[in-house]
Amino acid sequence: MKAAALTFAILAWTTAALAQGAPSPTAGQSTASGTLTDVRSLVGSARASKLIGSSVYRGDSTVGKIEDVLVNLNDRTLSAVILTVGGVLGVGDKRVAVSPRDIKVGAEARFTTDLTKDQLNGAPTFRYEDLSK
Repeated sequence: MKAAALTFAILAWTTAALAQGAPSPTAGQSTASGTLTDVRSLVGSARASKLIGSSVYRGDSTVGKIEDVLVNLNDRTLSAVILTVGGVLGVGDKRVAVSPRDIKVGAEARFTTDLTKDQLNGAPTFRYEDLSK
């Protein structure tokens, strides 16, 4: 899998979450918004809830953990992956927003990046309150 697979998995989750509460037509049946995806085509996908908390590695070293993902609801794209970096056992860590293109998914859903610890620790701190500005 590559970053595109991560994007697809998260977008599939977001679309499903937005549609909750609406009656579910049979797979392949046309709806006002289009044709539903056959569940069999989603084999190999990952749930966003399972991605949260996953470690991100550079080589054999952990450089951060996935804390959250941001989805642009206007164009249904993955905006950023929010990582916690630095610190020890959750003390002294900070959040940084990373482009989904910088996170790769390998075998057994092992997340990797080419970004170094120094790059991540030197990145601007991400704050959720900045999203409402």
